[in-house]
Amino acid sequence: MENEVKEKKKFNGIGIWKFLNKIPAGTMFVPLVISAIICSICIASGLGTGKPREGLTLWNYLGNPMKDLFGSTGQMLVIGLMLFCTGTMIKPHDFVEVFKRGIWIILARLIPAYILSVLIFVFCPNGFLGIDPVTLCVCVSSANAALYMGIIPPYADNSDRATFPIMLILSMPLLPFIVISCFGTTTGDAGLIGKIMQIVSLLLPFILGFILGNLDLKIREVFKGGNAILLPFLGFQFGSTINLAKAFSDGMLWVAAIVLILIYWAVTLVIPYIVDRFALKRPGYASVGSASLAGVALSIPTMFAAYSFNGVIYGDKVGNATLILAIVLLVTNILDPFFTKWTMNYYFKSHQGEKMADPIRVFEKDHPELLAAIYDENGNYRTHHHNHDFYKKIFHIKSHKDDVKVGNKENIDK
Repeated sequence: MENEVKEKKKFNGIGIWKFLNKIPAGTMFVPLVISAIICSICIASGLGTGKPREGLTLWNYLGNPMKDLFGSTGQMLVIGLMLFCTGTMIKPHDFVEVFKRGIWIILARLIPAYILSVLIFVFCPNGFLGIDPVTLCVCVSSANAALYMGIIPPYADNSDRATFPIMLILSMPLLPFIVISCFGTTTGDAGLIGKIMQIVSLLLPFILGFILGNLDLKIREVFKGGNAILLPFLGFQFGSTINLAKAFSDGMLWVAAIVLILIYWAVTLVIPYIVDRFALKRPGYASVGSASLAGVALSIPTMFAAYSFNGVIYGDKVGNATLILAIVLLVTNILDPFFTKWTMNYYFKSHQGEKMADPIRVFEKDHPELLAAIYDENGNYRTHHHNHDFYKKIFHIKSHKDDVKVGNKENIDK
């Protein structure tokens, strides 16, 4: 009788990265929470000072390199690196495709966002309900381009996909920084020239990345995953500015977060959806799919720590602003995929039978398989269309994706 040789089971790790990617913005949000918990405990215990509630964060106590790597002092370096990585991904052709459609949805978001922000800065400089003007402007002007690209593939065409890099650029700190800095001053402010140089300092890493990425495609390939690598470190750095003990004792902070979420949806959903549906004659997935906060938005309040607004130093508000934006980020990133799905279900359900001509116009060229999944042979809406192989491959839970068999063309055409 032959001896059975048992092969050693290969260790594939415990799936930390896989877990983080199941959580909306998890690669940044989870490190943020971990860092906030660690730093809050250290401060409350009086680390390095012996005085409870006046201690140092763990990263400040340890010193460099941990201080700059995980603490707030390294944020601007990481933001600069992210701007460079973003620049390497942008192609000149992207600016051409987006003008076919995507730019109008972006403008429908940004114009009302910045008009509202300017009005708040002018008429309510101290903010309202715990929401300061800086936090409001950062929030309403932001869009999560990465989540947008994760939501739209079942419906998107080239014009939709070309919107990604422009959305990515406009969600970077540069544009909000230009607007917000107009209303603040810094110690030893050098006036207009000084502000222009700060803007140039933000712009240069992006321009350098753009030039190098287009001169050498290998550089683009090397840096294309750069932002994914940097996000966890940025999360730790954001978390180091948050004192959870103070945050949870402040009921107004949670009121501010809820109000800001409602304002964000009002600005980013209503007008863009109207433009998408009625001006551009599209189903609405592009406008709804971009209504979530980008993780990089959490970095912008820190950039104004040395600024004064209406005579008040903003540095003391950075921690609360970051926490409020973190709550908005979590809620909007969780709910936006559902909003998009519900929007499209309503669109398809209201365009069946004789009204099916519009979905055919929109999707027949790029996504005939979508039409086959949504409608039966008589043009009627399939109530259980998410049981179709096409939709299983898109919406099935990631942890069970191996259970879903990839259907061939015959399955899709049924």
